[in-house]
Amino acid sequence: MSKSAYHDSGRSYVTGDAEYIDDRPLVQGEVFVDVFYSPVAHGKIRSLDVSACLAMPEVLAVYTHKDLKHNLWGSIFHDQVFLAEDRVQFVGEPIAVIAATKRDVFHTAKSKIKLEIEELEPTLDLQKAIDTKFFIGPLRTIQRGDADAALKAAVHKLKGDIEIAGQEHFYLESQASIAYPKEDDQIEIHSSSQHPTEVQHLVAEALGLRHHQVVCVVKRMGGAFGGKESQAAPFAVFAALVAQKLKRPARVILTKDDDMIMTGKRNPFKNFFEVAFDNSGKITALKAELFSDGGAYADLSTAIMERAMLHLDNAYFIPNFKVAGQVCKTHTPPNTAFRGFGGPKGVATIESIIEDIAVFLKKDSLEIRKINTYQKDQTTPYGQKIEDNVLPQLFADIEKQTQYKQWRKDIETHNSGNHSTYRGLSVTAVKFGISFTTRFLNQGSALVNVHMDGSIQVSTGATEMGQGVNIKIAQVVAECFSIPIDDVKVMTTSTEKIPNTSATAASSGSDINCQAALTAAQTIRERIAKVAKAVLSRPKEWRISPKRMAW
Repeated sequence: MSKSAYHDSGRSYVTGDAEYIDDRPLVQGEVFVDVFYSPVAHGKIRSLDVSACLAMPEVLAVYTHKDLKHNLWGSIFHDQVFLAEDRVQFVGEPIAVIAATKRDVFHTAKSKIKLEIEELEPTLDLQKAIDTKFFIGPLRTIQRGDADAALKAAVHKLKGDIEIAGQEHFYLESQASIAYPKEDDQIEIHSSSQHPTEVQHLVAEALGLRHHQVVCVVKRMGGAFGGKESQAAPFAVFAALVAQKLKRPARVILTKDDDMIMTGKRNPFKNFFEVAFDNSGKITALKAELFSDGGAYADLSTAIMERAMLHLDNAYFIPNFKVAGQVCKTHTPPNTAFRGFGGPKGVATIESIIEDIAVFLKKDSLEIRKINTYQKDQTTPYGQKIEDNVLPQLFADIEKQTQYKQWRKDIETHNSGNHSTYRGLSVTAVKFGISFTTRFLNQGSALVNVHMDGSIQVSTGATEMGQGVNIKIAQVVAECFSIPIDDVKVMTTSTEKIPNTSATAASSGSDINCQAALTAAQTIRERIAKVAKAVLSRPKEWRISPKRMAW
């Protein structure tokens, strides 16, 4: 841990040797899989005719929801279907799965499917969903003090809203899975997924199998950013369905266009606020309503909303605080996890409010931030005590070390004499909560194998997506055993070795899995130490020659 280490796959990334899902060589009898999806945002399916598609010699089969044993899933609420039944709720919603011997026939094959849909009026706008109360899940609230009373007694008040749009993940490797049928009705899935356990469980349930009949393997992902925490699972189900039915390996690799059409994005938010403050800029009350666009199904949006609410205070003590959060439904792809998982929406809202207060009072926004920053032993609106608080000192140090005040004067001078370019300056803090708010998910396990030559293999539930979690785990284990890092190999993640894992998400993958590996390594090291002590305490003539020992 005292020495930096190169990313364990850095060289293979550069040379092209790093293996992703579609780099796996084709095997005997392998077939290709694609998805026929809805061309409309909302409608009732009146008829589906796949006969012309099946007549193509390259097309082996077309499967619908009727071919699945179980067609309902969801990471929090089980409200989403794998394959549409009698209605569709977003453009890109899967309706049928096509298996073919060649990839290049899918465009033609999908064009031959005759789909009759009675189009219904879609809700595509977040504001419309708010106005019509088109919601997913219950209203959530966090409250401290009496925000309404404090607003009535306020010296100053401001009211407004902030809209924050969503973003596409644009991971370089699209959603991808390969399913291999094994003996005794087993399925082995290789998936580009942050959550191999969820893939394992959903494949088993959709196909009518037990969990122990399915193994999910994740070597690495070509990017994910939250977009493969939940939404990799349906595509694994589609590959597994074909593999089970045809008894042949099946590969589904989405094109980037199809991936962007079919999968969800970062949740757009529209947040309304009313804030009370005094002449110094100290906030006395904040009342806010947060609305997010969840898309057509819940996915992870309710948890994302909770995290946005938990970050609305950001780095600032607000004595009277009331926030309500509501996920809205629209006829768009179900939105999902994205870096920050809702936290940035809460942070951006309060930081925008602070800028508004600064403009209203004609003060520097840094002064507003400093006067409201959490102090020692204060608590958040959700009851967490702020410990080891260095925020006030950080603000002071940054202001001094950057010569902030002089910088501010220089910018004002520039802006007063320049009408073509304007400059700005702001200093903000971020209080970001790592780990899962569903606390039982904050657990991990590890398997550490020490071989006779002293080399070590480590398996955990962490999934590598370029962030370097594997090299961190290797560093921890190497440090524990006092051996070179090259003597430690972190193995491919597999539910066969490490079951019932949490997703690699919530900025917790390294903490959880490094600690699990360390706990396992320390246990083995203690056992080795006991054996070594027993051996070395024997009479000299009974000892094994050091030349025959491997450490």
